[in-house]
Amino acid sequence: MSEESPAPEWIPWDKKYEMGISMLDSQNREFVDLCNQFREEIMRRGEGADWRVALGVALKGAVKYTKGHFVAQERMMQQIDYPKFQQHKRYHQEFVDMVVATLEGFPKATMQTAFEFSGNLREWIISHIAHDDQEFAKYFFDPNRKKKV
Repeated sequence: MSEESPAPEWIPWDKKYEMGISMLDSQNREFVDLCNQFREEIMRRGEGADWRVALGVALKGAVKYTKGHFVAQERMMQQIDYPKFQQHKRYHQEFVDMVVATLEGFPKATMQTAFEFSGNLREWIISHIAHDDQEFAKYFFDPNRKKKV
């Protein structure tokens, strides 16, 4: 009898996602975990009805993430007059819009919807957390940035 090794995580946590701001890093880590759990669930459940439960859980987690992480991060950006604040906020709004569209379409969702949503979550991590959030962190910790009086 052979033991199966666990499947690799779909989005392995990586240091490149860390900003050095513990609260935001913790929220991002939870979001990566949510994405991995969601992908694992839809892969395991196949065409059965339970994929809808997994999609619902992922949507609820994405809403929680946007309400906590985005609000906290945007507040920090405003406090330090982050020069790319409006652009970053626009990225956040685009993500919120994608989550809302998926929520609104939930009654007619298909397995394809679940896979597309998981792909959108993964893209967010790879493009936004690993890039845009890192730009903010560099500015946040830049010893030469002009401090508010």
